[in-house]
Amino acid sequence: MQRVLRLLVFLLPPLFCLLPSRSSAVDHQALANRISPDSIRSSVERLVSFETRFAGSDSGSAAATFLLKKLSSFGYVAERDSFELNVSRRINGQDFLLQGEVGVNIIGRKPGARGNRVVIVGGHYDSISLDRSPQDQGIAPGADDNASGVSAVLEIARVLADVDLDADVLFAFWGAEELGLIGSAHFAAAARARGDSIRAMLQIDAIGSRSLDFPNAFTLETVSGYASIAQVVADAARAYTGVFSRNNSGGDLFVTRSGCGCSDHQSFISNGFPGIGIFQYFWNPESHIHTSRDTLGIVDVEFIAEIARASAVATVQLSEPPTIAGDFDNSGTVDFDDFLIFAAVFGFPASTGEIIRFDLDSNGNIGFSDFLIFARNFGKTIQ
Repeated sequence: MQRVLRLLVFLLPPLFCLLPSRSSAVDHQALANRISPDSIRSSVERLVSFETRFAGSDSGSAAATFLLKKLSSFGYVAERDSFELNVSRRINGQDFLLQGEVGVNIIGRKPGARGNRVVIVGGHYDSISLDRSPQDQGIAPGADDNASGVSAVLEIARVLADVDLDADVLFAFWGAEELGLIGSAHFAAAARARGDSIRAMLQIDAIGSRSLDFPNAFTLETVSGYASIAQVVADAARAYTGVFSRNNSGGDLFVTRSGCGCSDHQSFISNGFPGIGIFQYFWNPESHIHTSRDTLGIVDVEFIAEIARASAVATVQLSEPPTIAGDFDNSGTVDFDDFLIFAAVFGFPASTGEIIRFDLDSNGNIGFSDFLIFARNFGKTIQ
């Protein structure tokens, strides 16, 4: 077998040069660099200009229309996902009552090459001022909570518009989060009923102000079963930005038993999907949140941009196809085509970025031990 492989090494180098790399075609650093603070600032200012985005208000409906048009301008198919808005809830000692209203999520879809998996990037667009009465929600600017997150999602949608991805990506703007995660709960329950294959839901919420103690820190929140997905975001931040994920103990992730219940990713966790919350540092004093004082002066646009960069890279990475060791052409099956690719580099030292991917046992050489790993997977197909 070794003699056959070595013979093919001499016969197939030209073929090897023409074959696709297993690594992503997306330049992650270049993608991160395309995130524009100016673009984010413009979106935050526009959202705050509605004065309120309280669920059920005319201004909230106008904000939803703005988001739909914005996604459409990027070339996405965008639609309204409507739900009933019947609320009787006591929040901070005040009774919020809404009956017979219609709420709406705004969903934009970016079709993937295969379309058998979905990555969702979302943020809630509604706002609330708990320093005002339920009947006096005409001033609820919500600059930090959550024009910051919505603007990050819009910017990620903008920079991914011309990027080819494997999975479908949904850009989602949830309604009525402040009244109990209502819009996202409606969508997640419907997704479960349809049997959707959701690889990850990234919820970006209140990322507009920095911690006094850790000004470059933000929080990633999830449950233990989805920690590896949250880690993708944490790793992207460390690799491509100047911010980092941190919990109150110095680790990367804030992991709870059943979820914090504090934003729309909880709706997906509760329906059996991987939900990841992306926030400013949890332990930052946030006296402006949920008040009429949550204005433009609160917002740090560069901080939003950094978290958007990490989230954009993570979205691309999470959308990439699963792999099997030995599936060198990314076809989804380890087959004879992969054998020919492998044969072309058999016997080479794993000394370059392109050839390292063939070093399946990570011993520094492309040898027979790597072939044995390949042979064990021969015939396997990604489900």
